Amino acid sequence: MAYNDYGKIKALIIDDFDNFRMTVSKLLQDFGAHDVVTAINGEDAMKQCRSREFDLVLCDYNLGSGKNGHQVLEELRVNKLLKHQSLFLLVSADSSKNIVLAAYDYEPDAYLTKPITGKTLRQRLDRLLAQRDDMAAIHKCLDEDNSTGAIAEAQAKIAANSRYTAAYQKILGGLLLQEQRYDEAEALFKQVLEVRPLDWAQVGLAKVKQFQGDLETSQDWLRKIIEKNPFCMQAYDALVDNCRRKEDSEAEQAVLQTAVDMSPMSILRQQSLAQVADENNDVEVAARALHKTVKLGKNSCQDKVENHIAFARSTAALFKENAKLANDFSREAMRVLDESSRKFQLSHDMEVQTQLLESQICAGKGDTQKAKTLLEETEQQLAEQSLELDLDTKLDLITSYRATGQKEKAKEELACLVEEYRNDEEALRKIDRLLDEPLSEDNRQRVAAINSEGIGAYKKREYQRAIDCFMRAKRLFPNHVGVHLNLVQALVGEMREYGVDDDLMENCLNTMEKVRTQIESSHKQFNRFLQLQDMVRTLERESK
Repeated sequence: MAYNDYGKIKALIIDDFDNFRMTVSKLLQDFGAHDVVTAINGEDAMKQCRSREFDLVLCDYNLGSGKNGHQVLEELRVNKLLKHQSLFLLVSADSSKNIVLAAYDYEPDAYLTKPITGKTLRQRLDRLLAQRDDMAAIHKCLDEDNSTGAIAEAQAKIAANSRYTAAYQKILGGLLLQEQRYDEAEALFKQVLEVRPLDWAQVGLAKVKQFQGDLETSQDWLRKIIEKNPFCMQAYDALVDNCRRKEDSEAEQAVLQTAVDMSPMSILRQQSLAQVADENNDVEVAARALHKTVKLGKNSCQDKVENHIAFARSTAALFKENAKLANDFSREAMRVLDESSRKFQLSHDMEVQTQLLESQICAGKGDTQKAKTLLEETEQQLAEQSLELDLDTKLDLITSYRATGQKEKAKEELACLVEEYRNDEEALRKIDRLLDEPLSEDNRQRVAAINSEGIGAYKKREYQRAIDCFMRAKRLFPNHVGVHLNLVQALVGEMREYGVDDDLMENCLNTMEKVRTQIESSHKQFNRFLQLQDMVRTLERESK
């Protein structure tokens, strides 16, 4: 059925090529549209959308320098410059899955692939505009945050067997979940699935179970959805939420890693992966995700100074684990720090953090003199200003002392920090990373649980499982002497049982060297360290 109200449509066409803008403008005018304006790039498009409302936006993905089409849509959605009644069509000569999946977070109404013919465009717009007009009442309720009215409108349309019933059901399902009307949502999703196995209804049903507290069933269903459709991004997002509710940060990281492998251009998922990897002290994964986040943030309204500082911080930390990758990232990290003051409004603490992180990166690259000079300049500024620093900045200062070999200063500052925050559980969780053993109750329980599992496996002579446990604990608590020694004992057990392996022996020697650099003769585990050292040396001799 042809749509006959093009004369009422206010349209915006965004493309950096004159020919495309002129061609599509002419087509819309031929359809009957009178109010058609154009924009040559993302910045121009945002100006247009801030000054007036549009019913229809056709935007090319590749807009030259500046924002791309996805980032235009992103900013329009985030800043609520598009009403629910407005249509946004993303146009591209490239229909690759990366582009389609990256736009999932902000849901364009349709994708059009170049070249566009008048017939194809007319057919697509006729359907979309007809549906848009039919849904005007529910869109108005959604714009007004009137969930009750929107639910009533959707239910009435479904009851009347609207030709757009599936669209109303999808909106209704989301609203019922939002309003915690789980029984009604469950009934709706089951009704939909009796007709067609739609992804959104399957995910909706899994969310019902999740919100009702049945996390195991929800997890099982979501994994099956992903197995059948690896590109169902909403299933990954729901599964991430499920892991958070179970407080299983390692499973959360694994799900997010798979999600970003499927959709590497999603800045929000890269940022989430970086955050959870940082919580798990998985420095390499955090650094890679932050590197991608910063790159994707260029021209994006989701760009944040915190991401830039976190990238530099993870790069500095990476020198201890993967010096080659840290060196690869270091130039970009230094550039990011240098640009941050020009690109963002930095707080005093952020300014200090950028200076300290520059010092740490220089130290990591082996330029100790420059690292010390930068640190001394920062210390002098702090002495002159006499301003109180926040916890993150104080931790960066201690890390800078360690990076430049000033162990006593680091030790003194750390002792002061422990005393200052001794009753602050959240702060202690951050400080734990610099301590030999965690002080926060959460981390003490966490390391105890992992250690217990590893020791149990060791006693059963399941050495590989024990090694996996202690490796996990070592990553989470890199300065914990007991964890390191437990790992060495498990590695020794594995090699005594099955023979010396080069990789296992290298892990053993590296771990022992880490302990040697921090353990003192007064430490309660010093004798155990000496015993394990003899065992490792014996194994090493026997293998030659």
